[in-house]
Amino acid sequence: MKNFVGVALCASMMLVGTAAQADVLSYNSTPNDGWFYGSGNNYAPANTAVLTTTANSQIYLRLHETFQPAPASDGSGVYSFALGTSNLSFDWGVDNNTAGFTDVNFSMTLTNIGSGQTISFNPYLFGFFDNSFQSGSVQNSARVNWFGIGYDGNVNDTYKVQLDVSGLAGGDKSVTVFAKLGSGAAVPEPASWTLMIAGLAIVGGTMRRKRVVVRFA
Repeated sequence: MKNFVGVALCASMMLVGTAAQADVLSYNSTPNDGWFYGSGNNYAPANTAVLTTTANSQIYLRLHETFQPAPASDGSGVYSFALGTSNLSFDWGVDNNTAGFTDVNFSMTLTNIGSGQTISFNPYLFGFFDNSFQSGSVQNSARVNWFGIGYDGNVNDTYKVQLDVSGLAGGDKSVTVFAKLGSGAAVPEPASWTLMIAGLAIVGGTMRRKRVVVRFA
């Protein structure tokens, strides 16, 4: 009976240990393979938002003034910049734990929080064929002001940069960072994003149920 209880207890502890495993998101960190894209990206400290999956793959993202080291974020992925920052760059990377990128899909979404302007594209393909590869990782960078979201370094505002990756070892993952200029616009809390999405869904459902009749004179 004692042996049975001991085996059951060990099995229970193993299950608890397995359940406790989770992805780890760390800010102001460094990717496993470091930064190797371009001579201007290998800054120290790296100050990168790094998501490490249970399969030990990583996706990572950071913001910095072009040709300058990345500042430390506030610990939640918000990078602050002074007004007059004319060129703002984002560096992105994916480490698929040497599994390659045959079935991996990428999506980058940039949003101007103040105006609501947004754009999405595949950073792996769209205009960036100089991706750099090393040890199962791919990296690249671009400037926020290359894209039509109304970037203005002289205006208090906040810009959201989100990298979504599907087909990655460990499942579909995403990392989000924010660039806050001057006093900046308010950065929505995760709960606020949820409420906004829920509100839009309710409005959409109400509009679908409401029949509109248009009469011409």
